[in-house]
Amino acid sequence: MKHLLKSFFAIILALIASPAMAQLSEYDLNKPLGWATVDGSITGSNDQNAVTVTTLSELKSQFKGTDKKTIYIKGEIEFTGSLSIKDTQNKTVYGLPGSVLTNKQNPVETKKSGVLNISRCKNIILRNITFKSAGAYDIDGNDNLTLDGSTYIWIDHCDFQDGVDGNFDCVNGSDTICITWCRFRYLIEPFAGGSGGSNDHRNCNLWGNSDSKSSDTDKLRATFVNCWWDEGCRERMPRVRYGKVHVVNCLYTCTGNLYCIGAGYKSNIYAEKCAFIDVNNPWKKYATSSGKTDYNITVTDCIGQSDVKQCSGSIAYFNPYDYYSFSTYDKSLVQSVVSNPDNGAGATLSIEVGDKVTTAIDAIEKNDAVIISTHIYNSAGVEYPSRFRSSSPDCISNSHPNSTLTLPITHT
Repeated sequence: MKHLLKSFFAIILALIASPAMAQLSEYDLNKPLGWATVDGSITGSNDQNAVTVTTLSELKSQFKGTDKKTIYIKGEIEFTGSLSIKDTQNKTVYGLPGSVLTNKQNPVETKKSGVLNISRCKNIILRNITFKSAGAYDIDGNDNLTLDGSTYIWIDHCDFQDGVDGNFDCVNGSDTICITWCRFRYLIEPFAGGSGGSNDHRNCNLWGNSDSKSSDTDKLRATFVNCWWDEGCRERMPRVRYGKVHVVNCLYTCTGNLYCIGAGYKSNIYAEKCAFIDVNNPWKKYATSSGKTDYNITVTDCIGQSDVKQCSGSIAYFNPYDYYSFSTYDKSLVQSVVSNPDNGAGATLSIEVGDKVTTAIDAIEKNDAVIISTHIYNSAGVEYPSRFRSSSPDCISNSHPNSTLTLPITHT
């Protein structure tokens, strides 16, 4: 019994002491959500086997294989082209405060642009990483981050700046993706005269790269939560083809943009409780090519955009609550919550090597800890009886009758 109590209190103290956990927003659920929970899950490394990398060669050496590994990025790592990570699984990558993955070359040759390409990978977590290139340039180059044929990926609290082709794109059948608390922006003036023809290619997130890629059907499913499209973003926030994409409690302050959300061919978009602040065209139809005009979009309960339910073709409207439960908060809070400099969108986590900021299930098992009893409390500190179920009135979200609010659970 003494051993059990000792293990139990060690776990509690670790949770309380974790800087990253302590400074999270009260609206930050600190876990993969939405599509990332459908027919599978994302655990990354379960925070096992920690290594710290300070150079590109070290990152490349550690970010491969299928063994569980937790990689901490320290300092600035400079790229001279996109690093291709292929056929990798079960990795969690954290950026320590002040760290950055950067490619400073621009104008640049196509092959020398970009930072990371995650190809044919599965069960990957990227958190608190700053991606920084040297400015948008339309040369059909590489992105700060590309997901290429990868599944069950969670991108959390990352800051994407000044991608050459895009800040973060998702292509070639990537699927079951969750993007939480990420910030997108362009701080450098775009380069004109690129071979692609656009003099301003500050195009942020392309979700599906061809109307003709029918293999993307039923893929490219993603949930964007508490993300912030900020200064300089011009379009594609995101622009979607084929995918079922849920955009919720997101902030748009990209004054001077062309449009925000793009509804492309066979896109299925559901945007709710977002805040469009002083922006142009919160959404735009891009399914306009001959014979490729099918799409549907729902925009509901947002600031800066009246409700919309519009479609072309026979595709049924997408409603994320037909696939998973989700909790939202009121649209009036979005701007203050998401732009909070201490715990809002971007690389704002106070991570230290060894922090247990994800679900470190294996670590608990190794300590042989046993849960003696379970007590469940609501946010006001009132205990629920053991028969508590999610149908409790306090668990009902005001966003949809099928969505539920996950309450904090304390094990004692």
